[in-house]
Amino acid sequence: MLVLLIVTAVAASLLVELGLMVAREISEAAQDVRKDERQMNGAFKTTSGAR
Repeated sequence: MLVLLIVTAVAASLLVELGLMVAREISEAAQDVRKDERQMNGAFKTTSGAR
């Protein structure tokens, strides 16, 4: 019974770590997309103003 409790606790800990890694990757990807959008918006503004 104690072994089952320990195994369950270890599995839960690993799942939490995996969830945190996934959340961090999603957050970093969202920041990269926003940075790309800002760079694209800046490029469009400079090209349209060059006419």
